[in-house]
Amino acid sequence: MNRKKVLLAAFQRGHLLSLKNPMYRCWIEKFIVDETRGDIGTGDITSNAVLDKNPVAKAVIKTRENGVVAGAEEAAFLYKSYGLRVKQLKKDGQLMRKGDKLLELEGGEKELLKLERSGLDVLQRMSGIATLTYNLIKKISGRVMIAPTRKTHWRYMDKKAVYDGHGLTHRLALWESILIKDNHLTALRKEGVKDVVGVALERAWKQRKKGIFVEIEVADRKDAIRAAEKFKELQEKSNGKPCFIMLDNMLPGGIKKIVAELKKKKLYGYVLLEASGGINPGNIAAYSKTGVDVLSLGYLTHSSRSLNIKQEIIRK
Repeated sequence: MNRKKVLLAAFQRGHLLSLKNPMYRCWIEKFIVDETRGDIGTGDITSNAVLDKNPVAKAVIKTRENGVVAGAEEAAFLYKSYGLRVKQLKKDGQLMRKGDKLLELEGGEKELLKLERSGLDVLQRMSGIATLTYNLIKKISGRVMIAPTRKTHWRYMDKKAVYDGHGLTHRLALWESILIKDNHLTALRKEGVKDVVGVALERAWKQRKKGIFVEIEVADRKDAIRAAEKFKELQEKSNGKPCFIMLDNMLPGGIKKIVAELKKKKLYGYVLLEASGGINPGNIAAYSKTGVDVLSLGYLTHSSRSLNIKQEIIRK
């Protein structure tokens, strides 16, 4: 098995997160444009009260710190939807240095003011996530790939930001792949099932064609080995999907032992391994040396810092 190739095919969905994709475009229209429309409501009463006229003006959006650009495509779409002319100077995924211009805008001064915060929110949050992702990958020298979890505030946009930072997306939503979590196993125990890992995978395998991959979350060595044994059995019976075992909330030392045992039992070649739970900038280096294929971090999207990006209006 070409582990990297299988991992990319299963966990990299970033190419779908583009406005060229009708699904993503429709979601962006609802999430950004409709939300902004609700924010504006009957109008920006501050600008309407303070400004007598609405002259055509230009604005430039620039970064106040180094980082990775993300959200430029989405912000540009928002501005254009309100009639502003937009020139995109940096592409998503590009490195930027303090003082770099990202976008140039032109339109009514009142429109520039009322859209300022909405546009900057998109750029600041997404660029912050992309920058954190990029820096963490650099910190571990690319030894292992990283991905976000479903602990996202902005769902697809958060996943897109990780992609812009050169990370994987993992599954985009519940409908995309099968991921058996601890609560699924708890529900099986309540049914009276003894071999919950084996039965869960047996049932999931029958539905494998509905998803891109099949994955199960385990919390100890015993269940990890059982999952690998069952995946091997299922794959030998019929062609299937990429098979993942998520090693949840385990310490690096414990993960190393599991990887070694899987190799010794000749099970390693049947599964890909994901480490998740409590991984952060302080311990990611240790996790990157455990032998897993991917690290998933809720930290990327729930603890990232917004990048310092500003808008300056220049009258023509």
